[in-house]
Amino acid sequence: MNKIFYQRPITFFKAVSFLVIVSFIQSQNIIDAYLIGNYTTTLMGTQAQGLILPRDLDFHKDVERQNELWVINEYNIGGRTHGGSTVTYYNAGLDNQWSEYRWDAYSGHFMHTASAIAMSENGTFGNPLDCQDANNSDGYFTGPVLWDSDTSVYARANQNGPLLGSHLDMIHQTPYGEGIASAGENVYWVFDGFHNAIVKYDFVQPHIVGGDNHSDGKVWRHSEVVVQRSPGLSSHMEFDPASGWLYIADTGNERIIKMDPNSGTVTGNLNPYGETLAGYYNMSGTDWDVVADTDLIKPTGLDIYDGRLLISDYSNGDIIVYDITQDPVVELGRIETGISNQIMGLKVGPEGEIWFVCHNAHELYQLTTLLMGDVNGDGSYTIIDVILCVQYIMGFIDLEEDEIYRSDLNFDGEINLFDVLHIVDVVAN
Repeated sequence: MNKIFYQRPITFFKAVSFLVIVSFIQSQNIIDAYLIGNYTTTLMGTQAQGLILPRDLDFHKDVERQNELWVINEYNIGGRTHGGSTVTYYNAGLDNQWSEYRWDAYSGHFMHTASAIAMSENGTFGNPLDCQDANNSDGYFTGPVLWDSDTSVYARANQNGPLLGSHLDMIHQTPYGEGIASAGENVYWVFDGFHNAIVKYDFVQPHIVGGDNHSDGKVWRHSEVVVQRSPGLSSHMEFDPASGWLYIADTGNERIIKMDPNSGTVTGNLNPYGETLAGYYNMSGTDWDVVADTDLIKPTGLDIYDGRLLISDYSNGDIIVYDITQDPVVELGRIETGISNQIMGLKVGPEGEIWFVCHNAHELYQLTTLLMGDVNGDGSYTIIDVILCVQYIMGFIDLEEDEIYRSDLNFDGEINLFDVLHIVDVVAN
């Protein structure tokens, strides 16, 4: 009797193993789970923490600071004339989350109407300015700014002069900058709303903290990548780590485009406005393409996570998800937040959670999801989930309560062979 009892589970295990081996095993994407309505929306930040007209957000790139979320405000809580600010959320999304508001004393110029933020792997971050002139004159003296995310420097150094606050560098060739993306080191790409172009900036070697020597900076304007801003709205940008292409929310043209940042050739020199630079070049022959232009009204927020392109539409609050591993890209579905005329920027966190800021409401939200069938809760469907479920059924292991819940794919209150087959199916397909 004992011999027969033990033989059956072994046969069962072999049968399931065979199904797994012959299946096409691939890791499924946590972003897709949001599209079936399987998510929770949580308010994570308000004006009480210093949010005032927030327009963008980004996670720190240092792995030891990956739960550090930086939100950039267009304005400041002190009511000073112009000058953006930041709120940093430490342990973002965790039970011990806390925040810190910072405003640089010279942000009236260096964060004048700040419209976006991008973190670099080297610890710097950049922001463009949504204004014609950062000195509030009739000129065109404005552009992206470089900062240090070192909290002993940012909004701490030179706050009483004599140098110009804590900024690291600034190049003044992009009025109405609406978006920014880091290309690593001190290189950033900017959505130039004044010249209707995408522009590459290399700050090269930053000047001393609070200095004003920008003469080593280089700028490349890709004039053939014609974009259109929508006044008052950001147009965010991000690199796809898989392909290397730069994706851009072309808000005014109601579309998403992408460009090859390594394409194009220099066809001439441009005259820099108001400063001396090491180089200012016009580019032509840039390889670019339209990614999506259907049922988009005011696309603003943009991020890429594991082959998924996420776009937030300011007009209706939808978050549209595209599969960019296919050519042409495929719209997989929409997350209907119901928050219209608010969402300005979004970012996917390290564990697949979706964060976004509401500009006019001064709020920060987090969407989280639960992957049914993701037994171990690692954010993907793999053979490990199948094995854990099988081992639980055979009595070899115990599962935690949340793991048991994620194993019950047919919601019948029992974990059995049918659930295993469901998991095998989602892993394979």
